[in-house]
Amino acid sequence: MNEVISKVSFGTDIHGLRHPIYFASVWGQGQSVLYAWIVAPFIKLFGFSIYLFRAPMAILSILTILGIIFSIYFSSKDKFLAVCVAVSLVTTPWLFISSRWVLDANISPIFVMLGLVFMYESMIRSSKRSRYIWLVFSAIFLALSAYGYVASWMYLPFLVVALIIASILKKWFSIQEMLIWSLIIFVIALPLVVFAYRVNIQHINKFSKFLFFDFPYLQANRVSSLISFKGSILGNIRVNVNSGIKQVIFGTDSLPQNSVAPYGAIFPFMLVFTFIGLLARKSFFNDNMRNFHTIVLISLFSFVPGMLVIKPNYNHWNFLWLPLAILTGYGLYLSFQRINKISWSIFLAVPVVIFWFFIFNFYFGFNNQENRFNNSNGSIAETQVIDHEMTKNYKHNKLYIESLPETFNIFRLSKKPISDSQYLLMENKAMRSSGSIVPAPSTSYGYLRDVENVSHASKGDLAMIYEDDLNNQGYRISNSHEWHVIANSEFNHRKVKIFQKE
Repeated sequence: MNEVISKVSFGTDIHGLRHPIYFASVWGQGQSVLYAWIVAPFIKLFGFSIYLFRAPMAILSILTILGIIFSIYFSSKDKFLAVCVAVSLVTTPWLFISSRWVLDANISPIFVMLGLVFMYESMIRSSKRSRYIWLVFSAIFLALSAYGYVASWMYLPFLVVALIIASILKKWFSIQEMLIWSLIIFVIALPLVVFAYRVNIQHINKFSKFLFFDFPYLQANRVSSLISFKGSILGNIRVNVNSGIKQVIFGTDSLPQNSVAPYGAIFPFMLVFTFIGLLARKSFFNDNMRNFHTIVLISLFSFVPGMLVIKPNYNHWNFLWLPLAILTGYGLYLSFQRINKISWSIFLAVPVVIFWFFIFNFYFGFNNQENRFNNSNGSIAETQVIDHEMTKNYKHNKLYIESLPETFNIFRLSKKPISDSQYLLMENKAMRSSGSIVPAPSTSYGYLRDVENVSHASKGDLAMIYEDDLNNQGYRISNSHEWHVIANSEFNHRKVKIFQKE
């Protein structure tokens, strides 16, 4: 959000880059730009709001679901397959959670799936012109997915090569069509390939350019998301895969913004249908149904190398969930072919009923929290209330808070947008030398101070302490005769007490 607001307001990201191919972010570990490209025009036209920032993600997810369903419906003689896939997709918890809580990485699986749907549409067209149009769209969306998630840098080469081999062996496309498709992907992805080379091979330590793109350097990297390559690599891979399988079976990755136990990315009780769809005999399908099934299998198994080395959670392994949901629909279809219509109507209602329970008991709230999936990243509304009170009634005082670097972004977002140069001046830092990343403030920002430095507080200064931390980090404040509670409030969907020094 900060990057988008900066781009809309000042034409640059928060580090002053006009055409960044990747965001350095305030922590220097990097962040993908694809969703920012999509949402920035809407913010430019209508102004910033949480609703508007999230809307394109939700719309794209809906369009992806519709694209999958309609492609199956209009290309298959048996329309019931489309019904089963529809039920599976619209009752997949991960799709609803990820489509509402906008993480930059979760746009990438959507673009991959749209690219695969467009490829399938090209395959079933008889007109040469129509085939090429759909194939070009397929290449564009698959290539752009690389700008949405760093794991796609590993995933896409396997996916593209597998699709080329399958297309030629199964005579879906001619060699000429595949060469054009591959060339488009390469050209669009080339700037990112150059960036990856400079960052991971050359280890650049300053900002640079390629064509009209601006390249940041990264002070940190994403190796913490990968397994350890020390010791027994095979042993580490086995532990990693086992951990991921457990997250699927037990229905949670233990991250509240990603999952609600025991509902999972896909309902665990639906996995039996997933395996039926995965292992289905091709003789049960007509040609179009079989070809779409094959494309989905290719997209699924192309992520196996990623599963081996990327540590599992529902975001890290996000390329799995759409293919698995589609295969679950195939499994439902095959299962219900063998029972009468009354029975399959009852069985088909089961995931819908479970999903209804999930929505009304967990998705819209939990333990009286306004928002279940925001609580680890902050609340804009609550931050704006605090900022308003400080600027109106305590403009000469400081506010001591816990973990300033982690909450800096949301406080910056609640203020009037500031440019890169204004931020540097605000931090009393000399204008940086060319190509230097200025990290998030660790001890002070505007009226904010980290609570670790509360010993420097003056009379009238405030401190905001989470109630469940009063006996830990807030102990010295809550038990000091100099500090007194003046208000109770909420921050990050947690109860806090506001103290003032007298």
